[in-house]
Amino acid sequence: MSVWQGSAPIPLHTRAADPIFAQTIRKNFGYGRLARFDRLVWARPMRQASAITGMVSPAQAEHPPKRPRRWLRWILEITGACLLFFTAAVVTDFAYFVSSLQNQTPNPAVRADGIIALTGGADRISEAFDLLNQGRAKRLLITGVNKATSQQALAGHTAGGVEVLDCCVDIDRNALNTLGNALETARWVRDKQFKSIIVVTSNYHMPRSLLELRRVLPDTTLIAYPVISQNLKLDSWWMDPVSVRLLLSEYVKYASATFQLRMERATADKVTARAE
Repeated sequence: MSVWQGSAPIPLHTRAADPIFAQTIRKNFGYGRLARFDRLVWARPMRQASAITGMVSPAQAEHPPKRPRRWLRWILEITGACLLFFTAAVVTDFAYFVSSLQNQTPNPAVRADGIIALTGGADRISEAFDLLNQGRAKRLLITGVNKATSQQALAGHTAGGVEVLDCCVDIDRNALNTLGNALETARWVRDKQFKSIIVVTSNYHMPRSLLELRRVLPDTTLIAYPVISQNLKLDSWWMDPVSVRLLLSEYVKYASATFQLRMERATADKVTARAE
């Protein structure tokens, strides 16, 4: 279809912007043709003219243009910013956690009233026995010992043998995890009336152990004696899958302990968490 003005056809954009042309299409071809015509790219001037003159096509009246939901965009932007901030905070905190492990060094001249060794590695027990044999403390508590572990197996970690266990060592088999270790240690410290203890555990486990112990022993001096784990390569941990897995696992547990998210039972028997 064409509309002529004088001897030359009217350009398409001029026809599209002409309300009379739109009425001609509606009259001769029906509303369906007008709706299809209205959706064409070159018909935008007609839609603009219709908005000015107040004319609205049937398609526009039936399906009005949707206004952009600004509130939804704002929510998405705020959520994205919060997620970005949370990710940056977690990465920064994890980097600080790893750097704190690199700065841990045991003090060979340390002294205290008692020694506690948290089970989880043979090196922890051996180091605790060495400190006891050197006279660094009066007694030793080995907390979290499996019920199937015999005294003879524990005595194999010290040159003194069973005599040392009978003399100066207490064994706890009730604790099931680090929180349980802290609860049993607090009960042991109160019974012995100790004012200071040496905490012997792996270097990656030390931050979480001290965190749990300080909650139940706020007035007791805690002296960290970290044992360097052979499975953890702190100098190049990002290149070692075992070190990466170990650090991430321990960091998640440390974060859970920070917010006191308890997922499992702490002790086999109920122990009251009473601070001094």
